[in-house]
Amino acid sequence: MRMISRRAAMFAVLVMFSVSVMAQSVATTPTDRKDDWWQKRHKAKLEQAAQGGIDIVFLGDSITHGWEGGGKEIFQRYYGDRNVLNIGFSGDRTEHVLWRIENGALDNIQPKLLVLMIGTNNIGHNSSTPAETVEGIQLILKKIGEKLPNTKVLLLPVFPRGANNEDTLRKRTVEINQGLPALADNQRVIFFDFNQLFLTDDGTLPREIMPDLLHPNAKGYTIWAEAMEPFLRKFVYPETTEPVGKLDSAWWKNRHEQQCKQADAGEAEIIFIGDSITHGWEGNGKEVWAANYNLFKALNLGIGGDRTQHVIWRLQNGGLGKCQPKVAVLMIGTNNLGSNSVQEIVEGNKYIVRMLREKLPGTKIVVLSIFPRGDNNESPQRKKVAEINAKLQKLADGENVFYFTFNDKLLAPNGDMDPAKMPDKVHLSPAGYTLWAENLAPLLKQLGL
Repeated sequence: MRMISRRAAMFAVLVMFSVSVMAQSVATTPTDRKDDWWQKRHKAKLEQAAQGGIDIVFLGDSITHGWEGGGKEIFQRYYGDRNVLNIGFSGDRTEHVLWRIENGALDNIQPKLLVLMIGTNNIGHNSSTPAETVEGIQLILKKIGEKLPNTKVLLLPVFPRGANNEDTLRKRTVEINQGLPALADNQRVIFFDFNQLFLTDDGTLPREIMPDLLHPNAKGYTIWAEAMEPFLRKFVYPETTEPVGKLDSAWWKNRHEQQCKQADAGEAEIIFIGDSITHGWEGNGKEVWAANYNLFKALNLGIGGDRTQHVIWRLQNGGLGKCQPKVAVLMIGTNNLGSNSVQEIVEGNKYIVRMLREKLPGTKIVVLSIFPRGDNNESPQRKKVAEINAKLQKLADGENVFYFTFNDKLLAPNGDMDPAKMPDKVHLSPAGYTLWAENLAPLLKQLGL
């Protein structure tokens, strides 16, 4: 009896072992690749991650890797000034991503957002079924959660491949994608399917978007980048890009409503958008305003104390009314300095410019540098403002958006604050507003005023 029991026990163990082996498919078994370039790229990416400061991670295969190839210019345009780590590796399958995660790919970083797209090579190489591929993706998400518990994950579908809906590989990608929504909790992991943007109404994949019916070209990467922008604002830069209204402040609410009424008249040829420094055109700058801008029925959309998020709220809630001015002058961000990073403040400005482009398609936008802060050139605030302004300058395209600065004119020759122009080291005196109007005048003339 004892011998039978032992044999039975051994058989049971063997069965359990066999089931365990069968349950672990190729797609869920961490596997490296021996290619020299692959090993070198993995090492290089570990070194880049070790430098820290990463806000956004792209994780995937050749399509993600392609941000450094066919999507290079688009990547520079959308992510060049953002702190992004691209750990896409051409040819990778779920098992390779698992190996990379187990071997340091997500160590030494705490990004705010990770963008994951993987799986097309699992079915393309016929190494895994769609169901097994989904299991691989599920395990990747589990490993990401263990490594980066505070990071939001934007789970993308496998991009469409093949000429049309009848293509065998297209059908397999659809099977994978049908299994992905169940992997998202819509809190830490968000599934975002924008595949329809790549396709025509009948499901055809145009070669002008993916020439080889698999990898995007610049047009395809533009579609991808544009689709993700709302998620970057929401999950990476929410403090400066998510709209906030000061509705508990009666005077703020009243001023906003008054501005909406003025904007609804639709007469202004130039508008100024900003905080207390712009608001101050009605104070210390009142006479300068009358002499320079009354002719253009200028509209002052400055409100004291505002930050980028408050301006965004105002623009979304009637702040522009029926205005279609020739020029919009924007200066915002000085009130964000104490609580937000350089990049966050730039992102707020970037989003405002984007909104103005959409709402005022015929308007030329002038992005004004944030005025100097801090006592001298060595003060931390002065240096932070200089970093911001260097990035704001890159928003200009020379056609619709223009960058303008006269900060040097507001300072003493040695770089110290000039009390005659900025008495409290933040706001302008009448002399400061005179400098603003005089220095801006040539650009406004160039833009048609």
